[in-house]
Amino acid sequence: MAWASRLITFPELLRNWVIVYVGNVVGSIGTVILVLVVRVDELGGGAVGLTIESIGESKVSLDPLQALALGVLCNALVCLTVWLTLGGRTVTDKILAVIFPVTAFVVIGFEHSIANWFFLPYAILLDGFQSGSLISGAAVNLVAVTVGNIVGGTLLVAGIYWVAYLRKDGPEEAQPSQ
Repeated sequence: MAWASRLITFPELLRNWVIVYVGNVVGSIGTVILVLVVRVDELGGGAVGLTIESIGESKVSLDPLQALALGVLCNALVCLTVWLTLGGRTVTDKILAVIFPVTAFVVIGFEHSIANWFFLPYAILLDGFQSGSLISGAAVNLVAVTVGNIVGGTLLVAGIYWVAYLRKDGPEEAQPSQ
């Protein structure tokens, strides 16, 4: 929205996206390492590990167009969640704002790139790098879902809000009304 309102440049927008994305990827990989160290995959007699591998396999079996569309829909809900929390005044308001959209994207099976940066490397490591299709499929999934997340967040949420509430003639007029 700041870019659309000409408050930041396109390179500044890209820089921010790269910093946020890389930071989230590092956090996801760090979480994979921690769950490997504590052997979360062995819980339930190994059922957790089998479930993670199954989730990874289902993610890499998605057609790239399907993964992209699931990414669009997911980030529309994730960004909607952020917008809803901004409207909350209390912690309870903010928690309630998060519950329904996030539950919807998880239950429906939408794809989120950062969640996949946890599930896919974890599944690959549990598999012991034995499945080449898991590795190559992970790369395809991550690219398609990331592009979908960008489209969903920028066009379906930020773009709509910008058109509805912030679009003005110049950057000095692009501030939300108080």
